Amino acid sequence: MNIITRILGSLEARLSQPRLSLWRTVYFNLRTLPFDEAVKFPIFIYGKVRLFMLNGKARFENTPIRRGMVKIGVNADSFSLFDHSGFVQLGSKDSKMVFEGPASISVNCKIRVVAGELRFGKYAYIGEGVRIVCNGSSVHIGEYSRIAFETTIMNSGFHHVYNSSKKSIIRTTRPIYIGKYCWIGNRSTLLAGAAIKDFTIVCASSLINRDFTQMECENQMLGGSPAKMICCGMKRIFSPKLESQVIRWFNEHPTENVYVLEQLDDNVTDVNSEFGR
Repeated sequence: MNIITRILGSLEARLSQPRLSLWRTVYFNLRTLPFDEAVKFPIFIYGKVRLFMLNGKARFENTPIRRGMVKIGVNADSFSLFDHSGFVQLGSKDSKMVFEGPASISVNCKIRVVAGELRFGKYAYIGEGVRIVCNGSSVHIGEYSRIAFETTIMNSGFHHVYNSSKKSIIRTTRPIYIGKYCWIGNRSTLLAGAAIKDFTIVCASSLINRDFTQMECENQMLGGSPAKMICCGMKRIFSPKLESQVIRWFNEHPTENVYVLEQLDDNVTDVNSEFGR
């Protein structure tokens, strides 16, 4: 019975995944990459991700190029069905998507690079239904950072506002910077000027609209709308091995609420073994 359950579970998991779209994969690579890189097909497109206004370029920097190292349109979270609303737009010749290594972009994501640079550090993970708008300037997502489902990252307000008392109009577009190993909770919003340090945790449904990198506090936990500092010294566990160990301990001790760990090793050696959320 257990064997049948595992087989059916595996089949159900496969059916929940959109299929690799060969023609979209071929078209996107040849349209956005130099030919010698495009023929290696480093970017795989899954399902019915819409591709339009691909006037800009994709680039790989500081990384060996391998087939399928970037996946767009995969179903990793399984928090929602894929409604095929995802798209990638590179609206002008000045728009760029830069990858510093493998990356995973989930189903129903909307990526709109009007101009400027959208940069993904190695093993960056973008959850389901995330919206990213880069309208000039830059959006930087650091290596190993995880962006949970239905988050919005938008570095421009698009429309200018006149301040009659100061006789001035401020810039609408500013960079967004997300450091390494960050964890952005679901349905959060990061707006122009947002900047967070490495190992920052952003609580779900928070609004980040300013620079938190100047604060001396490390391993920040931010939350609220607009977000404030909640506490320091908080780190997400990225190691699948340690995560499994903690889960197993809590399952074996149902009355305990705290697992004691003297020190969390920052050098997470097995983080690559399970590339995902």
